[in-house]
Amino acid sequence: MIWTVLPAITLIIFLAVASFHFGKEDTQFLINKSSNLISILYFLRGLLVIITPLYFNFDETVYIFKMLLIDNEQFYSSLSFIENYKIIEIAIGLSALSSIILFLTEFNFKKFAILLDFFSIIILNYYLSPLVAFTIYFCFLHSIRHTISLSVEMDNTNLKNGFQLFVKKAFPLTVLTAIFCLVGLYFLNNVYELNSAILKIIFIGLASLTFPHILLEYFLEKNEK
Repeated sequence: MIWTVLPAITLIIFLAVASFHFGKEDTQFLINKSSNLISILYFLRGLLVIITPLYFNFDETVYIFKMLLIDNEQFYSSLSFIENYKIIEIAIGLSALSSIILFLTEFNFKKFAILLDFFSIIILNYYLSPLVAFTIYFCFLHSIRHTISLSVEMDNTNLKNGFQLFVKKAFPLTVLTAIFCLVGLYFLNNVYELNSAILKIIFIGLASLTFPHILLEYFLEKNEK
């Protein structure tokens, strides 16, 4: 409902929150300390996921934004300004710098994952469309890593048992989410063509999952004692 009323503002907030979330979740397990500087580095690192599609496939990414109910000339003027003044390149450079700093901070061999992630995101977006590149990143880089870390939390002595516990706990919510997606797709398909309806389900649905997911983790971290 909020996305329908304020689509441009909601999208910008979602992209900013998602940048921090991706950067933190993909890196936190390698970093033993936390600070405001580390949080900024997380944000810049995760920003790569958002900004790279604009660099390699600007027009196609703008088309996706338009499919997400963004009908705001000021929003697209801002995107043109960003493209014309090389702000996208600067953002990618800052993301690369943040990855290098995080890589060198308390260096150990496992931190090569940070550089592998960086180049994987660049390669995916260079060769693939924004939607396919993001899907591969989200499902096979971000989510798998997060699933493994949760499985370890549930049973740090037996990964297989931890994964089974995770599946049992995640299954009911996954089924519920799938039902909501299908119901939402049914109603949206009556108003929009199928491709447009699917895009809305993917991104607006992802936003509706990501915001409470991040809030839950924030409150858990603040109150874990």
